[in-house]
This record gives sequence, structure tokens and C-alpha cells, in this order.
Amino acid sequence: MSLDTRAATRLAELDQAGLLRRPPPVSGRAGVEYQLGETHVVGFCSNDYLGLSAEPIEMTQAFAGSGASRLIAGDLPDHRRVEARLAELCGTADAVLFPSGFQLNVGVIPCLVEANDRVHSDRLNHASIIDGLKLAKARPEILPHATAPKSAPHRDGLQWWFTESIFSMDGDRLDRRALSEHLHSGGTAYVDDAHAFGLFPGGAGLLHDQTPRPDVLVGTMSKAYGCAGAFVASSLDVCQLIRNRARSFVFTTGTAPVVAATIDHRIDIVTGERGDALRAALWTNARAFEAAVRGHNPSACDPPSPIFPILVGDNQRAVQIADVLVRAGFHVQAIRPPTVPDGTARLRVTITARHTLEQIEALADNLRRVFAEHELPVLLERGHIPPIPPPRATAPLR
Repeated sequence: MSLDTRAATRLAELDQAGLLRRPPPVSGRAGVEYQLGETHVVGFCSNDYLGLSAEPIEMTQAFAGSGASRLIAGDLPDHRRVEARLAELCGTADAVLFPSGFQLNVGVIPCLVEANDRVHSDRLNHASIIDGLKLAKARPEILPHATAPKSAPHRDGLQWWFTESIFSMDGDRLDRRALSEHLHSGGTAYVDDAHAFGLFPGGAGLLHDQTPRPDVLVGTMSKAYGCAGAFVASSLDVCQLIRNRARSFVFTTGTAPVVAATIDHRIDIVTGERGDALRAALWTNARAFEAAVRGHNPSACDPPSPIFPILVGDNQRAVQIADVLVRAGFHVQAIRPPTVPDGTARLRVTITARHTLEQIEALADNLRRVFAEHELPVLLERGHIPPIPPPRATAPLR
């Protein structure tokens, strides 16, 4: 058997299971509208929560590349300035910039976790956290979703709790009281704030006023900040250790200075008056969508995030429904295993500050129509999502 033959076999297996994926061909983007192949759509599946990613950047004198690892000759003023601003924004002594959140988690986690540590990780944590823990020397205990560690602090090492603050596929929030109790009891917390960073007062994340603060806070610049890159914020010593031992920092060319300069500019926007206005629009839109789906008054809705998982269950059915919505002019991706647990395939709707109320109401109307035509309830569930058995037969969708 050749490699090509084996690859073709594996692709056929994915297709049969409803798990084959292809990057959607987006072009001609203007705000939340763009071409998807030959179809003009309104996008409801990006993480561009404040709508900044499609804005042109101002010309900058920053270099295109850093030229080397930052430990060799690639540590430049743009990097240091952005790290200082991010640390200040997070209320920590220091921060370390990485080219991506995945690269950060697979490097930082094995750098900080030692063999005698006790590690607890939420069942719904992002793949980058899972893969980072696979590279660490201590094996994690997988916690049921939204469950805090219950055991006493570990005497021979650290007792870690790895969690997201807003969970990327379910859109629910970390229990902040449980986090405080864990920290007060002597536990150590690693919190990935990727889908919250920039959505709360001053451009910070969900834990902007948390007391005590998590030991390690991770944020990304590719979501609310509409740019690229990620950072870890912590103490001076922890950040210095990361710069020395995180392999994905040590052995990687530094973040492109032009990206760092763009992050610097985006911090000005997101932390200022314009950022306040965009956040207000975002949360107004999120309340409107939740109200439209649930049939409530927007004033009675307080969604925990701009992420709305609409449960389908069956992989093939989720893809078919997404295809119907595209033909109606709405791009909503079907999310399937392994991104989510088996039996919980869903449409993941994300709302942004750029959507209009007309677009939001039109999407909700089309969701109700498509689901009703095929005798499926519109289930907006967050957090504890039970698997749905596959249908006996999948009816063709119109």
C-alpha cells in the first residue's frame, strides 16, 4: 500500500462518518459579508467578536520578520512593548508573546508541569491544552465539564486546574467562585482566556477583576482583537522560565514585528472608547439573538458569551443543515467530533458587533424554518450537552 492509497482510504472513512472537512473558500470579505464559493453570505461562524479582523491596518515601519529566535537575535522593541502592555492589561508582572495560541499551549504547559504535580483538566478544554498536557510529565485527571478539583492541595508538588474561561464550543463560563476557592486553598490555576479576552471592561478578559488571580493566564489576539498571536501572562519568574524552557518559544523565530506592531495598535482601539462602543454593540446583538432563538424579550436575556451552540447530534445531519443555511445566505459551520464529543455535533453560531439586528433575526427565522421542516427542535444548549442518538434515516434537506 502506498501513502497516497492509505490517505485516500482514511479520507473515505472520514467522509463515511460525516467527519470530512475542507476549508471554506472565503473571498471578497466586507465586514460580516463575503463570498463563499459562488454564494454571497452573512458569516455567523468567526471568532471576530468585535469585527476588527477585516479592517485594514495602518502602514507601519515595523520589520516584516524578526530574523531569528528571540533568544538569538529576534527580540525586538515591538515585542517588548506589546508584552509590557499585555501584562499591564492582565494585572501581572510580565507576559510572553507567541505566534499562536496552539503553539503557546503545547510549549508552555510541558514547561511548567512537573512529574510530581497533580493535574486536573476540564473535559471540554481546547485541543491545544489537551496536546500540551500530553507532552507534560504528569498525567492529567479529566474532570467532568464545569467541575472544580475537590482534593486537598498536593504536598509534593503543585495541584493544577487547567480550564478555559469561556469554553470555545459551548460558550459557557468558568465558575469564578470555584476558581477563587481553588486558589485560596493553595491550588494553581492555568486559565485560557482566549474567547473572553477583549470582551470585558477595558479590553480585558472574563477574569479582569478576579481575586486572587490565576497563576497563569493565556489570551489570544486573533479573536476580539482581530489580529494574530497569543500571550501568556504571569509573574516575572514564571515568564522567564517560559522564555528559557518552552520549546515552542526557544526554537521558533520570533513573532513577526509587523504583527506585534499591529497588536500594539489594536490594543489602543480595544481598550479605548471605540472598544467600549464595539463591546456594547456585541452584547446587544448577543442578547437579541438569544431572544430570537428562545422567543424571549431581549431584556430578559443575558447570554454568557457570543457563542451559541445549536445542537443537532448526527454528524451528517449537521453538515446538511449547514449547507441549507449557506444556500439561504448564512454561513454557519457544522462542528463535529473530535472538536466536540460524539453525538453532540452542532451548529456553532457566533455573534459579532458588526451584525445588524435584521441579519440576526433573519438567521433565527431560517434556523427555525429548517429545523421545523425536518422535525428537529432548535436546542440552544451550553455546558452539559447530552449526546443525541443518530437518526434511523436521514431525510434529505431542502
